[in-house]
Amino acid sequence: MSLKLLKIGLGSVFFLSLISLVTIIFLINPYNASSLNLSLFSGVIFLLFFSLFSWLGFYVRKRFITEDSFRRILKMAFRQGFLISVMPVVYLWLSHFNLLKVWTVIPVSLLILGIEYYFIMRHQYTNSLE
Repeated sequence: MSLKLLKIGLGSVFFLSLISLVTIIFLINPYNASSLNLSLFSGVIFLLFFSLFSWLGFYVRKRFITEDSFRRILKMAFRQGFLISVMPVVYLWLSHFNLLKVWTVIPVSLLILGIEYYFIMRHQYTNSLE
């Protein structure tokens, strides 16, 4: 995958999900929304945040931080973009079921941070073996 293809792909996903989000906001009444509408909204939010944070993570790493290989930076950016994108979707569903409280937000956030910590430690362990 080349850098140009990555930009075109993530940019098109971002703009399509942005257009879909605006359409959903103007056409769906949130008070009468079914679970299908909430699922559609959650999917669009996930794609929007995933494309945005994956591109930002890749761009910041490639430009300012590291000179690692293209594939390694891309894997890290996609993984962190996925984890960051899962958080608002989980919070949206918790809010839908009236479960969004401080004592539910903290464990979800800690779980996602723990998953990222696992990947960081796994990378350090495999590098120490080389």
